[in-house]
Amino acid sequence: MRILFFLLLILYSLQLSAEEAAINNLKNFQWKYRVLLLANPKDVPETMQSLLKLEPQFAERQLLWFLFSNEKIETNYPGEVSRDFGKNVRDQYFRGNTEQVVLIGKDGGVKYRTITFSPVEIFHRIDRMPMRQQEMQGTYLPRQDRLYNCIETAGTLNFFSRIAEKFCIEQPK
Repeated sequence: MRILFFLLLILYSLQLSAEEAAINNLKNFQWKYRVLLLANPKDVPETMQSLLKLEPQFAERQLLWFLFSNEKIETNYPGEVSRDFGKNVRDQYFRGNTEQVVLIGKDGGVKYRTITFSPVEIFHRIDRMPMRQQEMQGTYLPRQDRLYNCIETAGTLNFFSRIAEKFCIEQPK
């Protein structure tokens, strides 16, 4: 009986860790990816075909896309999506059941909102973003590295290093 209880406890903890690994909102992508949300497109197969065909351009721009149609979610995100993800994102970013497209920047802010999907317009808007301009010029330093460099620069100044440490995250590996 104890062994059965122990096995059930292990299975339950594995299930919890698997659910934790699945994303349930877009905060997981902040400072790592731009996100394109498409809801209820008029022609789902054609939109999917366009998204798949444009994958190299999405990868170049560090852009994840999520296509919401009925209760189904299609995406280029390679990880797992939780059961609550669709509801959470719909509640936060979409109004009603109409066709909508929302572009979210790496900072988590909504950068563009429209009712029709135009890849040319999306790429144009992304390529005009200051962070993307730095990426294209090769001068962009990810947020984590900028904060760590802040500590290195202020290292000899005790006051500044204590302030910098409060705002810095773990040193990059």
